[in-house]
Amino acid sequence: MDKNGILSDDVPFGDPPIMYKYRCRSCGYECEINEAVVDAAYGWTRKRTVCGEGRLPVMECHSCGKEDFICIG
Repeated sequence: MDKNGILSDDVPFGDPPIMYKYRCRSCGYECEINEAVVDAAYGWTRKRTVCGEGRLPVMECHSCGKEDFICIG
């Protein structure tokens, strides 16, 4: 942002999103999940109180469908 409060053209949406690495404890499937997906899942799991050790949500695995998909970094 310049001194007049105008955003520059090279960064229209701010920093790139954080990517979290997830692994299924059941089948071993791994992938990176965008922070927006994790934030949406976190909002849902807070109501159900299901979170992993690092306080990020445990989600349903994309491969096997079990709710055993945890953040590993």
